[in-house]
Amino acid sequence: MNFYNVMKKSLAALFLVLLFAVPGRAQQPQNLTPEQKEKQMYEYIDKEVERLKGLVKLDEAQEFYVTMTLEECLRGMQDELASMAASGVQNTDLYQLIQDKWLDKIDAAYQSYFTPEQWKKYLKNGAEKAQKARAKRREKAESVTEN
Repeated sequence: MNFYNVMKKSLAALFLVLLFAVPGRAQQPQNLTPEQKEKQMYEYIDKEVERLKGLVKLDEAQEFYVTMTLEECLRGMQDELASMAASGVQNTDLYQLIQDKWLDKIDAAYQSYFTPEQWKKYLKNGAEKAQKARAKRREKAESVTEN
């Protein structure tokens, strides 16, 4: 399977998780129960662990750390996004910055337990480009705040 297809599927799954996590941010295709949202999150985590196992050859301990990292960060992201939505925040840039913050935390965690070779491969397969895009958005937001 080509790298871009894998990345598209991973990003699509992440955005589905985010879509269902933030009521009112976008029209939801259906009303999901908390249990269904939880199930979706774990399905995404399982797919992402499998993707990383194939990409960087995770060992068992790393699989555990990736699973725990994603569970903690996705839950934190969902909670923060839902809180913003509940308080009536309409600015989509703020939602994007929250997502970027949590995705940065995921990458930082991965870097701490990936070997240098695994990290390099992870970056080479799309993460570096995503990090640059997040940094660019962060710089733009900071320049707007300073003015």
